[in-house]
Amino acid sequence: MSAPPTIAVFDLDRTVTRAGTYTPFLLFCAGGGPTVAWIVLRGLVAGLIYKAGFMTRSQMKGRMLALTIAGAPRAQVHGWAEAFVDRWLKTHVRPGAVAAIARHKAAGDHLVLATASFDFYARVFASRLGFDHQIATGSVWQEDRLQAAVNGENCYGPDKLAAVKAYIETLPDPKRVVAYSDHHTDFELLRAADEGVAVNPNNKLRKRANAGGMAVVDWG
Repeated sequence: MSAPPTIAVFDLDRTVTRAGTYTPFLLFCAGGGPTVAWIVLRGLVAGLIYKAGFMTRSQMKGRMLALTIAGAPRAQVHGWAEAFVDRWLKTHVRPGAVAAIARHKAAGDHLVLATASFDFYARVFASRLGFDHQIATGSVWQEDRLQAAVNGENCYGPDKLAAVKAYIETLPDPKRVVAYSDHHTDFELLRAADEGVAVNPNNKLRKRANAGGMAVVDWG
């Protein structure tokens, strides 16, 4: 009897890509000139407030949207997302990620992109890279205009794990899950999988992965 297809769950930022995507995406949308400097300055202030514990990650994401693209129509946001992803696929995707995605696709596995990034550009990454499904932070729209808010929970840490588990439950049995991530906040997701792989991990994840006998890989 052949083994069941694997459900392969990939984080996006710094796992598939070489760097985080959210701030670069917002700056890409803003264009050049003094506007970018102003956004960066106010974004740094928001980051400090978050680090000090006076703002949640969801609130910080909303604040950054308010400073940049909140109020833009859906078609404009989609156009930005398409252009941004096209550029990043040429320069910011890890070669090892491309190889791993291709390997899973060739095996007939079910590929899931699970990310804290907003859905309006995560779904473009997922489509371009050949994923079957994406799990991302939801955006809020009013009369086809993007709002400066998060729809539901920010898809990060325990909330990402819960969202991934809920989606996997909708898939037929038997299930085998392999998960890839760079960040320690995904450690429980990696540990819950049948096979967890730490990809170019930060120091906290590397220590936990090594202590738990988890695979650690360099995707370049």
